[in-house]
Amino acid sequence: PRPPQSIPTIKVPRPAKPTFTTLKLSKESDLRGAIKEWICEFRDEGPYGEDVDALIKYLRKVVLEERDLGKAVGVVSWIEYVSSEKDERGIWTTPIKRVRDGVRGAARERGLGDVVFD
Repeated sequence: PRPPQSIPTIKVPRPAKPTFTTLKLSKESDLRGAIKEWICEFRDEGPYGEDVDALIKYLRKVVLEERDLGKAVGVVSWIEYVSSEKDERGIWTTPIKRVRDGVRGAARERGLGDVVFD
């Protein structure tokens, strides 16, 4: 009798985690620091629309590809917390709503229920 042949296996690498900014941030602690700096830097004039779009795109990938809704919600909650301390005129209110809506849309696309941020 012939010995059983081993079946070749293929190792597929895990997809890279989505990253945010040119610094390639992906850990929540790093994101918190970058977001705080961002809000402080733009507290008087508010964020650029394309920066908000980039954050929405990143968080969408976190929900859909990284499959970490908790991380996305945590980032949004952090933005709300920091802006509540730094944004006295409410300039960040509309951008934050857009980010929330983006995370909710990604969660719906993934088949999850409504997202609560509080």
